Amino acid sequence: MKYVIGIDDHDSPNRGCTTHFATNLIKILYKNGIKLLDFPYLIRLNPNIPWKTRGNAAIKLIVESDKDREEIADIVWNASLDYVNNVSQGLKYGRKPGMAIVNYDSSHILENFYVKAVSDVITQSFMENYIKKTNTIVRGSRGIIGSLAAIGFEGNYTFELLTYRKEENWEKKRKIDLDSLIAFDEKFFPKVFANVDYIKKRPLILSHGGDPVFYGIRGIDPEILLKGIDMIQIKDEEIENFMIFKSNQGTDAHIIKPGDKMYQTYYGKLTVKDVEIIPGGDVILRTENCLTVFVYRETGELNSMAKSLLPGDEIIVIGAIKPSSKYGKIIDAERIEILSLSNKVEYRNPKCPICGHSSESIGKNKGYRCRKCGYKFSSEKEIIEIPRDISLGTYQTRYYRHLTKPIFLEFYNNYRKETEILNKILNVLLRN
Repeated sequence: MKYVIGIDDHDSPNRGCTTHFATNLIKILYKNGIKLLDFPYLIRLNPNIPWKTRGNAAIKLIVESDKDREEIADIVWNASLDYVNNVSQGLKYGRKPGMAIVNYDSSHILENFYVKAVSDVITQSFMENYIKKTNTIVRGSRGIIGSLAAIGFEGNYTFELLTYRKEENWEKKRKIDLDSLIAFDEKFFPKVFANVDYIKKRPLILSHGGDPVFYGIRGIDPEILLKGIDMIQIKDEEIENFMIFKSNQGTDAHIIKPGDKMYQTYYGKLTVKDVEIIPGGDVILRTENCLTVFVYRETGELNSMAKSLLPGDEIIVIGAIKPSSKYGKIIDAERIEILSLSNKVEYRNPKCPICGHSSESIGKNKGYRCRKCGYKFSSEKEIIEIPRDISLGTYQTRYYRHLTKPIFLEFYNNYRKETEILNKILNVLLRN
């Protein structure tokens, strides 16, 4: 029988990681005769939720076994309890792990659940309805929501290769050779993404704190990511193991179903009414339909563009809807497309009709006097159109959120190659 397992909320602020647990769990499953049929999936959920876990992600495993669901659920849940008690110590920090398992043929019913989980807020009753609808076996608490959502994932995907440290190194500072990372990133662009901050010359792949992850590299080809293990040089330690996950990262999954309510993602056409640059460099865009859009300084090029917008400009805005004590409901912009630009004009005193030199105003409604020859005349001010320093097109925040799709990224799938690479990785993992 084929089943789909979901797991979530196995980390803590200081230790552990749900992906690390999933990698360990795969080994446990194989020891119990439960076979993995696809890459494990790392599924990011609604990035706007303020009470999200650190990585805001859940795991999906597609497996095959002669065991029944209850038996598999017990194996997974026992492993979960062992991990959150003895590895991540998540229970001590208020984590509420959960897991779910469903027959493979019923997993597609949870796709709508996934869409809501990646774009909105899930209520308890909504979750319970889907558990009954799919006859899902669940264990645990809040993590059940992410587990169900991960099971329901369908859509475009990318890959992330995650490397894990030996436990004695978890508290040590992570060190890599930046030049080797840049060499890897430049060699395989545009099939890799969000790995290097070229503005500040720093890596984006390193994890932080005492969790087991050393680094994660992102791309659209798992074969390329495997090459990163050899190309990216780490310092003062060795990697214990690694795993490649399929993921909805970099796919714009959070705008599958945009909305206008708190913690949803806004996606709509707006007309600029007012542009305010506040101390520190953040930009506030007020629109004709009374929305307030924030473009923070940290967004880089997006912020620079927003400073040059003018009333009347037509734009499409994508961003998180968040509460603000000062401004009420705001949109935190992550991408803006300029559809049309209004004319930027200056009004200047007319030239002298006699000698062609500049003129000065004599007074309101009294005409003009040439600065050179003194000729007095009546005329309208000249209207001079000033070229805009921005152009039509799409502008995006410099620092990607997990789900934000890089503008250059294109998806493709090679299932045969994926299977070969997965088998290669499993052979290494199961030998350890």
